[in-house]
Amino acid sequence: FTPDDATTTTGTRETAFIYAITSAAVVHAITQSCSAGNLTDCSCGRVTGDSDTLPPRGSDLEGWKWGGCSDDIVFGMEFSKKFVDAADSRGRKKRSRNIRSMMNLHNNEVGRKAIQQQMSVKCRCHGVSGSCAVKTCWKTLPSFKRVGDFLKKKYMTSVPILRKTRRRLRRKQKLSRKVPIGDDELVYLEKSPNFCKSDKKRGIFGTRGRECNRTSTGPDSCNLLCCGRGYNTQVVRFVERCGCKFVWCCYVKCNTCETIIDKHTCK
Repeated sequence: FTPDDATTTTGTRETAFIYAITSAAVVHAITQSCSAGNLTDCSCGRVTGDSDTLPPRGSDLEGWKWGGCSDDIVFGMEFSKKFVDAADSRGRKKRSRNIRSMMNLHNNEVGRKAIQQQMSVKCRCHGVSGSCAVKTCWKTLPSFKRVGDFLKKKYMTSVPILRKTRRRLRRKQKLSRKVPIGDDELVYLEKSPNFCKSDKKRGIFGTRGRECNRTSTGPDSCNLLCCGRGYNTQVVRFVERCGCKFVWCCYVKCNTCETIIDKHTCK
């Protein structure tokens, strides 16, 4: 492969996640702007369809109605599709469309549907003396953190695909090659590089010298961040001004505070 060919025919799980989260971010931002009235082409979303005529979960069968300002998820998804998919949609009907573009378009759609699948219904009660004789309900966006957590799970279960394909994406494993790829599954072409070791050609800095948290169990933990190489502990002394007070007239008097902490860095 030439460098240009390599960029258009390869893609890791991290690439899949970036495309999905970017597409979802556009949907989220545009839909929020619609509801806030910041865009002239959209406003509140319309509640249509058979599923929308049903009462929300946990509510009574009677005494409720759609109202308020539902988030216009339809406009947000359409805008995201036109904007985010533009670069990879060129030559969509041509057989020469490369596998990387097909991968990107699929992952973009997974990101958009992650927003749609997690739309929720919120209700407000109306009635005398705080009673809930009537409920007004509307559809609202999930928090973007919730969407990110959802896509992170999809990243962990992403599916490797074949490089050679013309019409549709296919799984790499022979035994499951005939199983269609779900519209909620992220796909990738190649294995991820080793991010633990420095690789200047790929722009990977490695984790050597990175500060880590010895007591954490999350992604900043020394066990995970240091890739099993262990870590160094250094006692660091901080001296700073503290307890400052204004003295009339006219200067500020401060104490000197000293803090000693343990700093852990990956070997």
